[in-house]
Formats: sequence, C-alpha cells, structure tokens
Amino acid sequence: MRKFGVLFLLALFLGLGSISSASADTVKLIKLGEQFAPGEFAGPYQATLNGNPITMVCMSFDRNVREGQIWEVTVNEITASGVANALYGAQANALLKYQQAAFLMDQLALNPNEEGAIQTAIWTIFSSATPSFPGADAWLVLAQNQNFSGYDFSRFRILTPNDRSSGGPQENLTTVPEPATLLLLGSGLTAIAAKVRRRRRGNSDSEENQTAAGL
Repeated sequence: MRKFGVLFLLALFLGLGSISSASADTVKLIKLGEQFAPGEFAGPYQATLNGNPITMVCMSFDRNVREGQIWEVTVNEITASGVANALYGAQANALLKYQQAAFLMDQLALNPNEEGAIQTAIWTIFSSATPSFPGADAWLVLAQNQNFSGYDFSRFRILTPNDRSSGGPQENLTTVPEPATLLLLGSGLTAIAAKVRRRRRGNSDSEENQTAAGL
C-alpha cells in the first residue's frame, strides 16, 4: 500500500511538472489581449490547455484565431529538437528566434505599457510582413543582442497548431510552473499522504486495542 502511494504521488508530481514535448493537446482561446491597432491584439491571451487555464502570447501575425475557438496543438519545448517540430522550425536560426520570442514574452509581463511594441517585435521575428509599430524595432534589437547562455528556457512551451495550412490557427508561447513551485506542491502532497497514513495507523491500533480488551 505504501509503495502504491509513493508511486501515485511521483506520477502526479511529474505530470504537473512537465508537458510532453510531443503530445497532442487542445487549446481554447478565452479572451484576446488589448487591441493596440485595428485588428491587432497584444498578448497575453487568456486560454485553456486541456481545460487548465493558461496565458499565452501569439507568434503568428499572418494567422488568425477568435475568442471561443478550439484547436489541436502539439506542445514543444525550446530546445533544438523541440523547435524543429514547431511551426517556424524550418526558418534559419529557428532556435535563436524562439529564444528571442520567449525573452520578449518575459519583457511583456514586465512592461505592460509597451504591449503593442513588444507584441509587434515578437511577430516580426518570424514574419517580415508584420506592420511597423512605434517602439517595436527597439525591442527587437534588444532581443537580438541578448546573450542567452544562462537564460532559463525550460519554463516555456510552444503551442504549435496541428493545422499548419495558411489558414490555420496561430502558434503561441506559454509557460509552465517553475520548479520551486512544483517542489512546494510535491512537499504538500507528501505531507498529506503521511498524515493520512498516520490516521489509518492510529485507527488500526485503536481497533486492535479494542479487540484485545474484548470490546
């Protein structure tokens, strides 16, 4: 019984801590971000991934989605093998481009007043057809001049639409909980399991004592 409980907690912890780099999943767009130009909305978008709430940032200027839309995606990591499966994986320097987009996603969270410029910079990384927007070039240059050797990209996941046709949904970036948060969650689950075991053991001892006393 104890072995089963440990294995269950381990499986749950690992399931919460990672999203497979090659799994078929479902995204539903709940709410677009702020509109900063006609027909253009900056991230973050509010969405769900397999029913779980997430925020995500769009990387596809020339593809469209609408609120309430549901589509299938493959979840990829920002690694050489991960971006190879992504929508723009065939572009030159694809890994670096996804790293730049992830860096700008972090900047979007830190600089909400620059959402239009940062979102435009993200689009421009992958599409030269992206219209210009004041301040976007400065953010793009900042991303291009970053040294990413110590940057933590393990937090990011690429939500690549399974429909890769020109009329398919957008590709987006999202993040997963950081390891410290998962460690706390795992510790909490372990503590709960230990408490349940102690309670069961206490009930078992009480029943044995009652039996011994002839009750």
